[in-house]
Amino acid sequence: MRLQTIIAGVGGQGVLFTSKVFIEMARRKDMPVLGSQTFGMAQRGGSVMTHVKIGDFTGPLIGEGDADLLLGLDSSEAHRTLPYLRPRGKGSAAVCVVNAPNAQAFPDQRLAALLHEMQVSVHRCDADAIALSMHKPMMANLVLLGFGASQSDFPFTYADVVEATEALSSPVQRSASLEALERGRALK
Repeated sequence: MRLQTIIAGVGGQGVLFTSKVFIEMARRKDMPVLGSQTFGMAQRGGSVMTHVKIGDFTGPLIGEGDADLLLGLDSSEAHRTLPYLRPRGKGSAAVCVVNAPNAQAFPDQRLAALLHEMQVSVHRCDADAIALSMHKPMMANLVLLGFGASQSDFPFTYADVVEATEALSSPVQRSASLEALERGRALK
């Protein structure tokens, strides 16, 4: 597998934990993996983005137009990182999984035609609302990850996501983490 993933959000949304899940999934399959993160004002809700490359790569950063997958924990940050997605002409269609309450929040209507032209597969769910209904607003990242893993074009299976999340979650949070994944998967 060769996979280049951008995970984008704001400080406090679990971007770094989500990237650790991808790294753990690759590690469990004995795949080479590289990761890098960029921080803005993360502690104040600023932009946070990670690059995760799985496969035979020499450098950790993903260039614009090269990402196979964009996981947007925040719809504004997903919009900001869209230039990283690869157009269809450079291989199979890229996938975009975004935490957005509705179609008006993502994609911006000015970009919908471009994403269609690029043949980017867009999946969105209101992960924030599900996490709030659980009284665990900080678990929207796992709801989104469970939702993404339920899509046929997601690069890992739901079981892969569960195993990695279970391994990385603290004993205190493990049950809630797995419930968040399941709630996301149920959204299909």
